[in-house]
Amino acid sequence: MVLVTPFLETRGGLDRVILKIAGHFDARIHCIRYDPENSFSEFEALDIRVAKPGLLSKLPALKRVTTAAEAGKYFYNLKLDDYDVINAHQTPSEWIRHKNSKVIWYCHTPNREAFDLYDWRMQRRSIFSKPIFWSSIQAFKFFESRTVPNIEHIFTNSKNSQSRIKKYLDRESEVLYPTVDPEKFKCRDSENFFFYPSRIAPEKDFEYAIDAFKLFAARVPGWKLVIAGSLSNRKDHQEYKKKLKARGGSHIIIEPNVPDDRLIDLYSRCHAVLYTPVNEDFGLVPLEALASSKPCIAKNEGGPKETIHDGKDGFLVDSIWDMSKKMEWLAKNPDQCKKMGEVGKRKVKREFTWEKFLKRFEEKAREISSSS
Repeated sequence: MVLVTPFLETRGGLDRVILKIAGHFDARIHCIRYDPENSFSEFEALDIRVAKPGLLSKLPALKRVTTAAEAGKYFYNLKLDDYDVINAHQTPSEWIRHKNSKVIWYCHTPNREAFDLYDWRMQRRSIFSKPIFWSSIQAFKFFESRTVPNIEHIFTNSKNSQSRIKKYLDRESEVLYPTVDPEKFKCRDSENFFFYPSRIAPEKDFEYAIDAFKLFAARVPGWKLVIAGSLSNRKDHQEYKKKLKARGGSHIIIEPNVPDDRLIDLYSRCHAVLYTPVNEDFGLVPLEALASSKPCIAKNEGGPKETIHDGKDGFLVDSIWDMSKKMEWLAKNPDQCKKMGEVGKRKVKREFTWEKFLKRFEEKAREISSSS
């Protein structure tokens, strides 16, 4: 197998899926950027081939646009040999189908910048950047329409993403849930803090969780909210972190770029986990919370609706006020909170396993590989 993805530079959930598949199949990986220091160390044992930088990468003034264009150009024109099946991850690696066949695309979500988040992103752009953003999205849609219809099979991570694939790309897809390693997570006695672990970026909507916590803290003093996750050097992400600090106050702690052991420690000691991104495609945070025997309170939208059993191992909420009330209930009912976490741990071990994931993936890979 050959696996293609634009970037290997984080320790996020998407990269964990890539690592699991690549490791299982001993796959050769093609990418345009690989950062060993910030990626999972297990990648170092795999055959990773990084493309040479092209001319577009030398235009720093429009770094995000040119990086996307460089990735698109690379995968659209890359002709591979010595493979039985190609597995694509992360837009625009699916464009590998232009010059190659027998492609399985694990679509974590159609490009949100181009589709469901397009209006949300456009509203937040300056008058000068709007035309650049619009033109880049039109170019993306053109090449997407030339390649996606030909892809042999599409897996996706949730029913939520499956509906987007049908709506925006007019393709059928098969849901194959990613998961976590339950044995990696621990549970210790709960302390008086709620935890929101996620990449520090605007689409994660930390404001929702912060405002809910402030309502809760006004009624139940002596608690904290800890936010932890990767933080890029992008100017807008750095500014977003400053905005969150100003919004939060002294009882809200932000820890950027924490190592895995610190993240697991925070999961293990928190009272419960909050999760409030904008219509998240799937989201591994609820599963990581449940693997830590901690209930999760999430917005009643997107992927969390498929992983949280409302009232059993967490709560799905429709407003900031509702989230604050659920936090209050968990704080005042620690025994019930503990029981909910235990129910969640059993569910993860029973229903969400890498064994199931890799078995189904291998079945389809063998089928595609042997097809004429």
